[in-house]
Amino acid sequence: MLLYRIAPTVYADDLTGTGGLYRSGRWHNVGTRIIYTSEHVSLTMLETLANWTSLPEDISLVTLEIPNSASVFAVERNSLPNDWNLTPAPFSLAEITEEWIKKRQYWLMRVPSIHAPTESNYLINPLHPEHKKLYIVSLEPIQFDPRLK
Repeated sequence: MLLYRIAPTVYADDLTGTGGLYRSGRWHNVGTRIIYTSEHVSLTMLETLANWTSLPEDISLVTLEIPNSASVFAVERNSLPNDWNLTPAPFSLAEITEEWIKKRQYWLMRVPSIHAPTESNYLINPLHPEHKKLYIVSLEPIQFDPRLK
C-alpha cells in the first residue's frame, strides 16, 4: 500500500514522528510521536492546504510504502462522536489515538477525512514494532498553485 505525506523538505525523510512532539493535531496531543499520511496525493494536498495558514514553500511530497500485511485499526465514521469534524477538534479524538498508541496492537490507524468524506487518512505509530518495515519510495519537491489560497 502506498501512502502520501507533505512535509517541509528539511524534515521530509524523518519517519520518527518528531513533529507530533511539538504540535498537536486533530488526532493527537502535543508530545505524541505520530505521522499523518493520506491514501491519495490529492487528499494530502487538501489536508495540507486546510492545516497550514499560508501556502507552504520548500516542501516535498513523500511516497511511503507499507506492506499489505500491515496491522490497521480502522476508525469508522459512525463510531465517532457527533462533533468529531468540528474545528477545533474535540479532545475525544486524541484520546482514541492515545489509547491506540498505548496498546501497540496496530501499526496504522485509518481515520476519516473531514475534508473529503469518502476518503481516509492513515496515522502511523513510529513506536510500533512493524515500523521498521516502512520505507520511502520517493521524495520529490512539490508546489501549490497560488490560486488555491
